Amino acid sequence: MSQFLSLCINETKLSLYEMKQYWFETVASIMMMTVVFLGLFFGIKTFLLTGDDTSSLDGLLFGYILWSFSTAAYSSVTSSIIEDNQKGFLEQLFLCPQGYTRLLMAKVFSAVSMGFVMMTILAYLAMALSGNWIELNFAKLFPLLLLTVPSVIGLGLFLGGLALVYKRVDTFVALMMLALMGLVAVPALPLNWASFLPLAPGASLARLVVLEQQELSFNDLSIVAVNSLVYLLIGILSFKHFERMAKRKNLIGQY
Repeated sequence: MSQFLSLCINETKLSLYEMKQYWFETVASIMMMTVVFLGLFFGIKTFLLTGDDTSSLDGLLFGYILWSFSTAAYSSVTSSIIEDNQKGFLEQLFLCPQGYTRLLMAKVFSAVSMGFVMMTILAYLAMALSGNWIELNFAKLFPLLLLTVPSVIGLGLFLGGLALVYKRVDTFVALMMLALMGLVAVPALPLNWASFLPLAPGASLARLVVLEQQELSFNDLSIVAVNSLVYLLIGILSFKHFERMAKRKNLIGQY
């Protein structure tokens, strides 16, 4: 456990160093996501809303916050595998004493930790620029997101496994990032067909508890926990399957 913790700390330090080293890219990515949000925000405000109804704008702002965090957690797995593969040292990473899967989990820990920081920055930046302020209880939001994020990690592991075998899966990665936007918005609680989709129940629960300030329901909490566990297990099992396939076909060191 102590070795895995050290691995997580080292990955976090590496992420901070890369953000500092490539500060222009860090700033540019924040600006890009902010511009995308402002385009959606003012587009809806100008063409779709009538009167003083701001509930849709509050929902859009909150959904944007959830989406920015979920994409960071999701891409932490797929982007890592694709980039390591392109750089040509993926095979060396498989020699990690703790195993490549644990190394990926350490990368996920780092991405989630940094995701909380970036999400907070983006939230206040978006509210300041749009002039639409909502009350965010981060003490409630962060634990709910931690309960939700395993389902997104499961998706990342599945696509990461595909990247081990098929190498170029950029189109699927981009499509999934768009799909996450829809999963954040779909109402998945109380129990309905959308409750079986990844991320959707957790996003709905966060919206109900944090944005609409409803009481936390044990049934809803159970749905989110089971959903996250199922998709995480699917992701781990599928990644292990593709990993064995890649090793059997000698694809780990190829790109």
